Amino acid sequence: MPKIPRDLVKSLIKLGLLESEAKLYITLTMINTSEVKKLINFLGLSKPNTYESLRLLEEKGLVVLINNRPMTYQAIPPEVGLDILLETYLNAKKQAEKLFSTLDQEKFKEKSKTLWYVLSEKGIEHKIKDMLKNARQSIFMASPPKYLKYIKKLNERDIKLELIVYSDTKDTEENLEKILEGKEGDFSIITPDKMINGFAAERNDKEELKTAYKEAFYEFGLEDLMLLVVDDSEMLYVMPMSENSSTAINTKNKALITLSKIGFRDILSQQR
Repeated sequence: MPKIPRDLVKSLIKLGLLESEAKLYITLTMINTSEVKKLINFLGLSKPNTYESLRLLEEKGLVVLINNRPMTYQAIPPEVGLDILLETYLNAKKQAEKLFSTLDQEKFKEKSKTLWYVLSEKGIEHKIKDMLKNARQSIFMASPPKYLKYIKKLNERDIKLELIVYSDTKDTEENLEKILEGKEGDFSIITPDKMINGFAAERNDKEELKTAYKEAFYEFGLEDLMLLVVDDSEMLYVMPMSENSSTAINTKNKALITLSKIGFRDILSQQR
């Protein structure tokens, strides 16, 4: 019997199946029907685990019991089974969103004292999309060109845009015009050297410390450094922490948002 692809097992686990369920479903799709005894021998699962997993798969609508003696199961075709899993997944998401929205109304819930949240690299893209999706009045973004793709996907809402792009490539201005076609706002491009000089100039350290500060900026790189402020009520600050990862700070603290936005804008405007 063909070997079960590990990546396929992982994909089904992400869609909500247990590992044993995923392996059983994949096996049944390969051989169409099978007695439980053969499945146990092939997969090396325990008898209780196999029977319970098959029961859960049947409950989910992914397999059908076609014979009781001996117990024999048949798989629903993957093109149908995946749709079933996706629908279950999306319904669970909607239910969770509904329940999360009621938590703020619980009497025992205290007002959050958290000043900011730290997001890992995987959560950054989702947060950017979420903030832009929910923007109603204004968007301020200072970033390299790599983040402009999210702005391109904005619909035709009447939102004030202020973009500061740091780039030294010749095609940035042309690409920016295409991305922002039909959108109104304040757009400008600044070279990375001038941006770093702007940050270094704000420091009152001795010249050698300013130089070290600039070198540190170059060492980290600018391909991920970004500030996003939506409606002056939520901020995302993405910082490159290493060559292969990024970390972001997300906050709704008005003082931090105001200081970061004004400070970032003033520093860059001095170098334009």
